[in-house]
Amino acid sequence: MIFVKFTIQSGDYEYFDYSWFKDCGLAHKDMIREVYGIDLEDEDNAEIFENNFDEDTNTYEDHNGDLISVYKVQEMTEKELDVLVKMGVLYRWK
Repeated sequence: MIFVKFTIQSGDYEYFDYSWFKDCGLAHKDMIREVYGIDLEDEDNAEIFENNFDEDTNTYEDHNGDLISVYKVQEMTEKELDVLVKMGVLYRWK
């Protein structure tokens, strides 16, 4: 299980977002796509995502011009996930 910290650059502001995955082998591109709800089944969305994802920097530019990238990935235990869920940092889906 992994904990992922994203950085979002929105104009002059930078902030962080967090998520977690059971699959430790995901590429940064796939993490961004999953967390930010980019449906690749829709051909238009898939084309927009591919055009706005920079493979060199692993950064995605969304429709607002915000730059989203994976800042840090680290392993996490089930107990650590429970604490982060309890503190409201992460949320556990079924």
